[in-house]
Amino acid sequence: MANNRNERTPSETNVRISFPYLTNLIVSLPFVGMVASFITSVLFTKEQIFESECGSRNFIPSFSSVIGVSPGKYIWRMAIAFHCFPRFLIASLYHNQFRTSLSKLKYNSGMKYFILRQLIRLNTFFELCEVFGLILLSYISSKEDYTLHEKAFIIFMLSSTLRMITCLILFRQLLYKCWLIHEFDEKNKKFRFQTSYQWKMRLFCSAFIFSLLLVFAYIRHTSKCSNNIGQPSTAWSYFSACEYIICCLIMGYHATVCWDFNHFELTIYNKTTAKLNYDCEKENDHDRKDSYIVSR
Repeated sequence: MANNRNERTPSETNVRISFPYLTNLIVSLPFVGMVASFITSVLFTKEQIFESECGSRNFIPSFSSVIGVSPGKYIWRMAIAFHCFPRFLIASLYHNQFRTSLSKLKYNSGMKYFILRQLIRLNTFFELCEVFGLILLSYISSKEDYTLHEKAFIIFMLSSTLRMITCLILFRQLLYKCWLIHEFDEKNKKFRFQTSYQWKMRLFCSAFIFSLLLVFAYIRHTSKCSNNIGQPSTAWSYFSACEYIICCLIMGYHATVCWDFNHFELTIYNKTTAKLNYDCEKENDHDRKDSYIVSR
């Protein structure tokens, strides 16, 4: 009878996606979108993207100009549409990972526990702000509303920088200490953690340096524009070059998530049939126990 019940129970249907594979797909979308937008904009709208706001001619088009004209803007927006939703899932995973590590270190009270708990919340908040800033600057181009696009870009840059800083602090104060007290038993996990932390630090330092250069180029460009000497200026071209470099560095930083959650996978299953199978397995186990007792 147990076998008949098991045959009538609907089978559990799972869809499993490796998290490193999903991460590579998520990160590659903005990169492919950036390259495709750049190529199509240069080919079809060359005259519109090589000029700055004050009329200076640039040898490198700004990224805002590239994603502000069609067909480049539609390619970029499509890539961002598929990129941003999984970022909320990644933010949730990091939040839970840091909270779990904090509980393992057993800080029952004190200022350090309070500060680390607030840093976890700030890290999640900054990541959400980064995603919202990316959505705003992608869907409100500089050609449509320059002021709002500029503010969205500032939100994106500030939140991205602060998110990387808080993430590195939490890695050092939580995950690194869990590693020292042998919470990570497998050598492979230790290696992945070390590699992830080292690359995060390298990419953050590089992005921070180029962010300073970007700010300097922007200030120089605006000062020359306000003094009506923008025509011979190359500051906007240097600003544009820093934009592309920073975008690639931030994408590389986000790609390190494949080391942080290498053992994770995204699973989609039917909760109803899974419960039926679980109940059926319990009944089968109970029948086997009864038959074993009777046979004895």
